[in-house]
Amino acid sequence: MPDIIVMGDINVDVTFTIPAYPLPGSEAIATSVQMYTGGSAVNTAIALAKMDMDVGFIGRVGQDSLANKVLVDLQEAGVDCTNIQTDPRVSTGLIFITVTEDGERTMFGARGANSFTDAKAIDANYFANCRWIHLSSYSFLAHHQYETILIALDLAENSPYTRVSLDIGTEPALRARSQIMRVLPRLDVILPNEVEVSLLCGGQSIDKSLDNLLNGYGANAVVAKKGRNGCLLAVGDKRVELPSFDIKIKDATGAGDSFNAGVVLGRLIGLSWEASAALGNAMGGLAATKEGAGANAIDRNTVAKLIEQHLFQENWAPVRPALEELIAWFEGML
Repeated sequence: MPDIIVMGDINVDVTFTIPAYPLPGSEAIATSVQMYTGGSAVNTAIALAKMDMDVGFIGRVGQDSLANKVLVDLQEAGVDCTNIQTDPRVSTGLIFITVTEDGERTMFGARGANSFTDAKAIDANYFANCRWIHLSSYSFLAHHQYETILIALDLAENSPYTRVSLDIGTEPALRARSQIMRVLPRLDVILPNEVEVSLLCGGQSIDKSLDNLLNGYGANAVVAKKGRNGCLLAVGDKRVELPSFDIKIKDATGAGDSFNAGVVLGRLIGLSWEASAALGNAMGGLAATKEGAGANAIDRNTVAKLIEQHLFQENWAPVRPALEELIAWFEGML
């Protein structure tokens, strides 16, 4: 019975690296093509497992060769796959991603078996020792999959120690906004980016949107991803900007998913909100230094080294105690 359960889409990502995105009707010649196991929730699960956490996954794949690749990759990363469902009729999810030279990516997805994740197949006993459930808002886009989310929330509320996080995606923020807003009080933290914060609140500024989410809709905490500009933490009346780490971005695909893993890990082990957000920045940054989602490139030693290198950098001075807290935790793990 895992300590952390991640629920969401399981995909295979086919990544094309191109010089620049083409105009409509024209073409771009890829300089490289790679195939990776992906899906935002999968990337988060792998990043957590690479940080030596006990992680299980709930999702659905097809009965095809793509599913074989996904399951092997998850198991090799240390993610428990015993509760992943198999659909005999629908293929495994597939995402085509174009990555330009500046590391930005554009995605085209076919959700496949993900949309048919069966709520009736959820085993409540699997959650017996679970202390954290991480959800993807892409699960809100399909009726069957959304039912699994509601079951997970009920199980969390019936547990004295299970907390819940939700990653917000752009499409769900547009197409499933009402469902997301209804469950906000049932979540411990949501993890959107700046655009998604604004979409949830009708295009308001990020400051007004955060106030609205916390005070109007009952969100308990928001950690907003800002890419190269780090992140913004909002809890109660607290608003804290945390800078990014100095890394060379190679591919931003999945960086936000590893960021989510850092925040979840930090809160699960009892770190402050600031230290947890800083850990998210570190893990997300490291993921962006690799091609593909990059979660497999993460480990405790690499993360600890990156944090130590930034301890005395000027831009971290206002939140240096967060890095000191992280360094102390890593040292305690030796």
